Amino acid sequence: MAYGNKVKFHYDVPAYIKKQLAEAAKKLNMTATDLLSKTIEEEYDRIIKEKEKEVK
Repeated sequence: MAYGNKVKFHYDVPAYIKKQLAEAAKKLNMTATDLLSKTIEEEYDRIIKEKEKEVK
């Protein structure tokens, strides 16, 4: 489902990962969904930058 310019994915995430994600998000005053989205976006950007370096 699309939410503005974001896409919502449904993940089959193990319970212990959900717990860790919720605890980390709480410390950062974020929701677990926002933290997961941010982490995925940062990893995607990192991979794109690595691929750009390989091409040069």
